[in-house]
Amino acid sequence: MTSHAARVLAAEEAALRELPMPPWAFGVLALAAFGLLLLVLWTFRGTAQRHTPPTEHNDHHSTDLAHAHGGTMHDKGQH
Repeated sequence: MTSHAARVLAAEEAALRELPMPPWAFGVLALAAFGLLLLVLWTFRGTAQRHTPPTEHNDHHSTDLAHAHGGTMHDKGQH
């Protein structure tokens, strides 16, 4: 019986693989990848607004009248 247990343990040890890097490095690698993706996303901010004609801009925070009444252009005449 002990030889059977020894064979099972030896088979389990043979099946284990070492990680290619320390466990903390996986977290650092993931944070770096997400940071790179955030940088790519940040470079394209405002692109849609730049490529629309000036007559179609959705600039709803630009009027002084809307700010004076505590709202935006979306709530025209609904006070």
